[in-house]
Amino acid sequence: KQYLHILSYILRGIKQENVKVDADAPFNVSQYQSLKNAVEFIILIGIKPFLLPGVGIDIDKLCPIASTITQEEDLSCLEKYERLCFSTHLLLDLFDDLNLRPAVLLRIGPLIAALLQLSHAPLAKPSNEVRPMNLNNQEFYMTVEEYQRLQNRQKAFHAKFISLLSNCPRNICFRELMAICGVQNTPRWLRRETHNYLINMLTQPDGVSSLIATIYNDGLDLGADWKKLDTLSRLITATHGKNVDQYYEAVCPQILDLFFSDKFKHGTIIANCCIKSLYDYNPRACQKYIIEVVCAPLTTKKEPHVIKSEKEVERCIEILTKCFLTEDAKFKHLPCKVILHVATPLFCLYDKVRESACSLKTNLRQLLLKIFEEDTTREKLYSAFLGHDTSAGFGNYVSSEFGPTGGIEIIGLNESLDYEKLADTIFDLVSTAKDLSPSLFCYMLKFMSNQNKRSCEIEQPKTLETEDDKIERITMQLAAHKLLSQLASTSTVQDAQVKDPEPLLSFIKSLFDDYTKSRSDETEENECEMLYISLMWIKMILLEKSAAIKIDLFKDFKTFLEDHLKNSNMPTQLKSLISEVVACITTHDSRPRSERKYYQDLSSSSDKFDEALKDLADPLLPVRAHGLVTLTKLIETKDPYAIARNAIILRLFEENLKHEDSFIYLASINGLCALATAFPEKVIETLMLEYIDMPKRAAISEITVETRIKLGEILVKTTRALGEMSVVQKNTLVNGFLCAIRDTDPFVRASGLSCLGELCKVLNYRLGNILTEILYCITCILKTDKVPECRRAAVLVATLLFRGLDRDLLSTCTSDMIDLYRELRILRDDKDPVLQLHVQLALEEIDRIMRDSLFTGFPTLKKTISELN
Repeated sequence: KQYLHILSYILRGIKQENVKVDADAPFNVSQYQSLKNAVEFIILIGIKPFLLPGVGIDIDKLCPIASTITQEEDLSCLEKYERLCFSTHLLLDLFDDLNLRPAVLLRIGPLIAALLQLSHAPLAKPSNEVRPMNLNNQEFYMTVEEYQRLQNRQKAFHAKFISLLSNCPRNICFRELMAICGVQNTPRWLRRETHNYLINMLTQPDGVSSLIATIYNDGLDLGADWKKLDTLSRLITATHGKNVDQYYEAVCPQILDLFFSDKFKHGTIIANCCIKSLYDYNPRACQKYIIEVVCAPLTTKKEPHVIKSEKEVERCIEILTKCFLTEDAKFKHLPCKVILHVATPLFCLYDKVRESACSLKTNLRQLLLKIFEEDTTREKLYSAFLGHDTSAGFGNYVSSEFGPTGGIEIIGLNESLDYEKLADTIFDLVSTAKDLSPSLFCYMLKFMSNQNKRSCEIEQPKTLETEDDKIERITMQLAAHKLLSQLASTSTVQDAQVKDPEPLLSFIKSLFDDYTKSRSDETEENECEMLYISLMWIKMILLEKSAAIKIDLFKDFKTFLEDHLKNSNMPTQLKSLISEVVACITTHDSRPRSERKYYQDLSSSSDKFDEALKDLADPLLPVRAHGLVTLTKLIETKDPYAIARNAIILRLFEENLKHEDSFIYLASINGLCALATAFPEKVIETLMLEYIDMPKRAAISEITVETRIKLGEILVKTTRALGEMSVVQKNTLVNGFLCAIRDTDPFVRASGLSCLGELCKVLNYRLGNILTEILYCITCILKTDKVPECRRAAVLVATLLFRGLDRDLLSTCTSDMIDLYRELRILRDDKDPVLQLHVQLALEEIDRIMRDSLFTGFPTLKKTISELN
């Protein structure tokens, strides 16, 4: 006891001295070690012996000086209590001083345990009887007055404990309270109170992140910590306390903030694990406090002047993307059915940004494709997105506009639907997934069949339809016809119909039945346009896909068509088309397979090639352009007949390249690109020789400057199409463009520089020794060329090289870089504002490269300062 009072006197004196002299004066290492030993002595003498069994953790193993204290004192209950109070007050006083606080924080666990005991340990009930005379000094007798005094002290210690928790780092509080709660044989009152404190801290701002930091203080190892992460997520999302809604209202926003937190490397994975655990534990709470909160910007109701800002919409889309589209921990993702109620708003947003450069476009597309993965709701989604059925519970159609910062904001509900635009959007969406186009096609067949039946019902006298309803119905049908035609032209849908033509055949049968019932007295051919289209498509499948088709599936359809041929009211052209389809089905197996294959090869090769040559000889420009397009398609499909005559096709493209008509010129560009992909060495060499030889021909007015610039564009486009293969032709291409940079015409020089920059980008800046020549050439252009466009192009090429080569630039060509850097410094004060901007960008790239080179690899000198409050 005397030693404890001496320690108290010295430590309180140090605290007072700090206040008088300098509150921020630090201790040296020796002084700090003595201070830490003093705190440990206070705990070992004044706290540890007087804690109840099961309260706090054993500190003996943590303190080396614990073995030096062996004397046990014979104290009464009240003396033990007073000693514990005195020591606790002493440590609290030391904790209040910022210079002494670090030493207390190292051993704050026993102090928290002491405060828990002094604040919440149950007291003995007071007795109204007179104190017995035979009690010795060691025994304690609880009177009413003593009971009241102890209760008041409990309240005072409770207030001090709350103050300590608010001033102590929260992760330390979590760690110590969890350790105290986890001690074996912990008293029930202590477990209950500790649990309440943990819940209270968890529901405070940043409580969830503090708990995560406590458990993963050394980082999250995804290979070894899945069980720990699963336990943590279940601990956070399980119901705590009596008021369940109040708990989730405090915790769920913190879980959502983990998606954007920079405190944790795997914040998205932790948040997804917590959300999935909440969904498994309490789906209603997950839907209410997570999904509905995230999707709130998309659930616009019929309220006037309701605007969802760009920030709200962007945050919503980003969280949904991280919840459903991240590749990490897919087994922790929620099922997509939980966001079906906002599927239509998501589609409306994609419809708005589909043709723009908005950054949300990719995420919206991926989210919609993810929603489409569920087969059971796919057709209902098609119906909702196309405006056919708005009562399926997928959300409202929203109206949106682009915001001032390039995002998108929701401005209300969309009352008038553009059916054609919706159809174009869903076609663009399903075209990126192989299995969606056939399913959408089948849905559209069913929809058209139902629409035909509905049209027949509307025309009955009992059905009333206004003019607006009729216009809307016709607009919807036209959009459906267009979408059906677009789908029918895709190879994916065609291959699907070859494997399973039953939906298409059933649709055609329904068209015939509806036509026979409603048009039995009419013979106008415009009344059966859909029949013409469908039968023509069947004929195309039978002719072009005959090798893979199963003719047995068409035998019943043949009988059906033969029965309808007997209808006398059938239009003549329709009868003729039906007869052709019947003939195709009948003669499908009449010729040997090898003969059919030979006929197909012949029709797709020699006939098309000859037809393209005839088109090229036609005086009409559109017909000649069509011939060039046909030859390009033959090369792209690697037609053997056309590939055998690639020299002739190359010459034809070269001749038409000189044509003044832009349509023929573009067709020639595409053709040469197709040839270059198949025969890169031959085509690039021919084109580059032509490109280098052009100045001689330009001198005698054979060609124009524009033609040479066009050929440079062709070479760049060809190189971009070749990709990695263009490395083989690197020397030829670079030398050709360097020659163009010396041309007398400034537009050719600028074009050559631009082409050279694009070529370096395609080659992934793998230039080797040529890099020195390029840098020297750029420096010479900057020094001598007086045309601003040429100097702008040269600086742009330099910027691209700096950005692509990064630190490799300094190690390969230091001397050339010095000259170039000097010229850039001079041009920074040029009168041309565009050139100044390009030069500034180039100098910023050099500055970045130098910073990375100088400071990478050196140890970072930093001092970590922790904020305790």
